[in-house]
Amino acid sequence: MISVSMRAFLLSSIAASVFSHPAMAQGSADSAPEIVVTAATGTSIRGVAPVGAPVIGLNQDDIQKRPAATTAELLREIPSVTGTGANDQNFSAANNANANITAGNGINLRGLGTESTLTLLNGRRLPPAGTQAQFFDPSVFPTSAIGRLEVMADGGSAIYGSDAVGGVVNVLLPRRFTGLDVYVKQGVNDAVHETSAGGMFGKKWNSGNVMVAYEHGYRSALAASDRSSRYTDDLTPFGGTDQRLLFANPGNILISGRTYALPAGQNGTGLTPAQIGAAGTANRESAYLNSDAIPGQKRDSVIVSLRQDIAPGITLWTEDYFAYRSVIRRTGAVTSALSVPTTNPFFVAPAGTTLSNCGTSSGVAAGTKCETVNYSFSSDYGSRVQNAYQASWQVAGGFDADLGKDWKLTAYGSYGQDNESRTLYALNTAALAAALRDTNPLTAFNPFGAGSNTNPATLAAIKGFSTIGTQYKLTDFAAKLDGSVVHLPGGDLKLAVGGEYQQHQLLSYTLASTGTANVGIAQLLPSTTRRNIASAYAEAFVPLVGADNAMPLLRELTVSAAVRYDRYSDFGSTTNPKFALNYKPMADLTLRGSYGTSFRAPTLSDIDPSTLTISFNQLTNNPSGTVNTLWVRGGNDRLGPEKATIWSMGFDYKPAYIEGLSLSLTYFNVVYRNRIATPGNDTLALSSASREALLGSLVTRTPSADLVNYYQNLAQYTGVKVDPATVGAFLDGRKVNVGQVRTEGLEFIASYRIPVGPGQLRISGSANYVMNFKQALAPNAPLVDLANTINNPLHWRGRGSVSYGLGGFEGSIYANYSGGYTNNSIASPVDVPSYTTFDLNLRQSIKGAGAFGMREMIFTINVQNLFDRQPPVVLNGALAFDPQVASILGRYASVGLRAKW
Repeated sequence: MISVSMRAFLLSSIAASVFSHPAMAQGSADSAPEIVVTAATGTSIRGVAPVGAPVIGLNQDDIQKRPAATTAELLREIPSVTGTGANDQNFSAANNANANITAGNGINLRGLGTESTLTLLNGRRLPPAGTQAQFFDPSVFPTSAIGRLEVMADGGSAIYGSDAVGGVVNVLLPRRFTGLDVYVKQGVNDAVHETSAGGMFGKKWNSGNVMVAYEHGYRSALAASDRSSRYTDDLTPFGGTDQRLLFANPGNILISGRTYALPAGQNGTGLTPAQIGAAGTANRESAYLNSDAIPGQKRDSVIVSLRQDIAPGITLWTEDYFAYRSVIRRTGAVTSALSVPTTNPFFVAPAGTTLSNCGTSSGVAAGTKCETVNYSFSSDYGSRVQNAYQASWQVAGGFDADLGKDWKLTAYGSYGQDNESRTLYALNTAALAAALRDTNPLTAFNPFGAGSNTNPATLAAIKGFSTIGTQYKLTDFAAKLDGSVVHLPGGDLKLAVGGEYQQHQLLSYTLASTGTANVGIAQLLPSTTRRNIASAYAEAFVPLVGADNAMPLLRELTVSAAVRYDRYSDFGSTTNPKFALNYKPMADLTLRGSYGTSFRAPTLSDIDPSTLTISFNQLTNNPSGTVNTLWVRGGNDRLGPEKATIWSMGFDYKPAYIEGLSLSLTYFNVVYRNRIATPGNDTLALSSASREALLGSLVTRTPSADLVNYYQNLAQYTGVKVDPATVGAFLDGRKVNVGQVRTEGLEFIASYRIPVGPGQLRISGSANYVMNFKQALAPNAPLVDLANTINNPLHWRGRGSVSYGLGGFEGSIYANYSGGYTNNSIASPVDVPSYTTFDLNLRQSIKGAGAFGMREMIFTINVQNLFDRQPPVVLNGALAFDPQVASILGRYASVGLRAKW
């Protein structure tokens, strides 16, 4: 086994990434759009870099050299960005990925969640995506329109407000770009093909400039059957169990907890008890039958930027984008436990079994007997095809005014929306029950055969639809004043003050024909949640020692301080400060540190009272039996903010005696409190004294009549009212502020450039080491270290590259490393091996006069997962791999052509 020290050496020398600290980021100035940074990521003050925390930056030339096709794929190459959460290959409940209905890609810095990473456009907040409004997908922006992409993995609430706990991603547009840049890229492997094409046009004049960029992308779906060695729910070849469904076609009769397999090769007509399988036999069907591992999608996006000087020192501007994405994903067929009465003309039961009375929902006469058939509609309707779309847009406009003496006033207003919807077929329960009790063999539903054996008209009457959708509206007004206050011996003391006012609104809805009288009637259930936020902030940049007063072992000393006050209309106010320091004992070494607090406000989905579910359940009781329990679950309009204390320290070293070498190391420590969790959403919460003790005040034994009546008198309760004296327990399963996370780790960056022959060699890398990730999600639960376990941050992640450039040619090979971890989601935890893949990029630039004045043409060849490494085997629920760590796509090659005028 490789030791930790050896692993660190290997990662820092050959296996990490080409991403670097701003001081290290070097693109080709003649091919990248001009960037004028008015305020760097992590600070509100113009003309200064953020103090205390490194910012990883990529310019447009760097982006063009990457194999990644979208902005989200670019960001996922950064080791501090973990794979947990929303992405287009993971739709499980882990880390709320199932709220991602449009196959978006959220960014998760330091493993704290996509909801705890803030994504900005030129420093402005954007309307969030997902049904829980918990992430923003930067893939909505055309890659050509990105002048610079910056990532600050550090708390940023003192500057930006909510969500900037794990860090900040800032997409910066190019300024004063002139010309035309068009490109096309075609990718393919054994099962998928992808096309992306777009361009950017820019024009500048003495008093202004305009830029328009557009991108179109299409990717076909990857069928699960094309990756059946890993995308399977039969885990027996890997030492697991068969997770295929017992809901199949032909189906299984279920009586008294025992299954009886229906025979294949027959149509359910004239079936006799002798033909039915013996007790304990069962048919199985894969949940991935005719489904997609990666959905197909089509996306179009456009972005426009216009700036115009209207008077000396006064500039008006607007920056607007629109993006539309449609997604088609096949999932497994609808399944159902059908209650089949003896009135069904195809009814048959295993010999010697005793049937139970039908339930009232069957709609048959009292005393009629029923049996359950676990049935798949795969032959009747095929796979469920999820048709989804996302339309995200924002219009923003403002002005910059030079006030003299280095002072500037900036103000803007923006309005944007994120609209999402997903529709799929579903069963109308009333029509299905009617078809099951129908006595006419020509129109009754027949669940006893193999294949589809029911009248098409009957099937059409049963087949309804279900739609879930959201509309998020964000209105944002902000103003900032910044400039130099006084000249100190070390430089100018700079100050920024500002304010912001935001309006947020989330409309969530379902539209379905499943619970209505027939499929021709649909029921709309909308819910709207709103909040307003008023904020004020200030930041100071204080250079105590600089070039004019430097001394031995004190070449530079700079401190910064920031504070922000946010007042929320729903939960009140929060104030968050941040302090940072840069110290240079010598010209080539910078020591830095920062300390501050950050917060995440509950999303509007978290506080939506319409999601509240109230029921009375017979839950397993300690020490035995059951107890009638008032159980509430869902949103909670009394939630407060999640709060974090974050500090970091590190160094940046560019030794003068080794030209071309840059090294960076950061240690971070995060204490994250009041995290929103649902520990009471547990059917076994009352089954043992130890389990109940963890929940603390979330459990109330023998609740008062006032408490019981309060909940059963709410509009959300639709059941029959009960006598409070019969209720033995109250279990609060709502979202509550009870969780906490403590994590610390190290982030490494290294880069070395050296001339080799007539060209230049570059070796670079970055790595992330999470020392621990301790979590507790119940009021009295102890902190448990979950680092390096499934669905949590890995100890080690890294990316490295070796590149060689000669003239217009550059070749690069990249290594992507994910360390081994423990799969503790199964009864006997096992170690998952590390996973390393390699990418290849070849790029040839031809400069000079070309057709119609073309100044440059670029040819690229990219290969991702060069050696076609399969993901490690992971017994992950009903999958044989972990999509949060490894991609199921396989080797993927693409060719590209770019032309510039």
